[in-house]
Amino acid sequence: MINNEFDSEIKYKLFRTVNEILHPTISKKNISDYKIIVDENILPVRVFYPKQVTNIKKVILYVHGDGEVTNCLGEYSNICKNFAVKTNSLIIAIEYDDIKDSYKEIVNKVRNTINYLYDKLLVNNILEEDIILMSDSTGSHITSLIKDVPIRKRILFYPVLKTNYTKKDMKNEDFNIGLIEKINKYFKDLSDEEVEIDDNNSDKILVLVGNVDMLIDDVKKMVKSDKVNCVDIPFSAHGFLKDMDKELSSEVFAIVNKFI
Repeated sequence: MINNEFDSEIKYKLFRTVNEILHPTISKKNISDYKIIVDENILPVRVFYPKQVTNIKKVILYVHGDGEVTNCLGEYSNICKNFAVKTNSLIIAIEYDDIKDSYKEIVNKVRNTINYLYDKLLVNNILEEDIILMSDSTGSHITSLIKDVPIRKRILFYPVLKTNYTKKDMKNEDFNIGLIEKINKYFKDLSDEEVEIDDNNSDKILVLVGNVDMLIDDVKKMVKSDKVNCVDIPFSAHGFLKDMDKELSSEVFAIVNKFI
């Protein structure tokens, strides 16, 4: 994109849009779509509002997993709506899926979007400690690769931390070849790469993983900081956010609300 007066006007309007996300001037529905410009890339975000849209205090930036792995791509809107209501937070979900982009380009776009939103949220009087970065599954691989985002609280649901899994990485009794094939397919163009769950300049990190998720042992092995609170969710497998009964939902949101 060429920098000219037209581009400057677009950027100004998009800055105003970020302000409007926090201070809507008209009645909002549950979901609103916006576009922002970061480093000359136009990036879409989807915003999920809590029941009370005035005087928003907490904001969760959400990086969703890939639909091939968790079926989250088609259902994450319901997940985000639940989080907005249950945590009384504004949810900004970053839309990063673009088959034309390499994985490295996706990570860079997500990083730049998070940094952009973080800066604008601070300008609009959201406190640093009230900005939370949340991700699930392969989305947590992306956020764990991003080390230079100054967000103090992070939540990772059933993170995928490797780009190539084998049966040796699994709990044998819970081995699911279908899930492994999907994960390895998603990362098919990458060499073997793993990420650790460290402090990432964060004050606190919460990891929630199902106790029957076959990746649970690998997740715990990759926790490398005493700032990480890793919680086992009973009777839950990979992708449990998309299908929670009332009891499980109450438990998960109690943990999340206490953390944030």
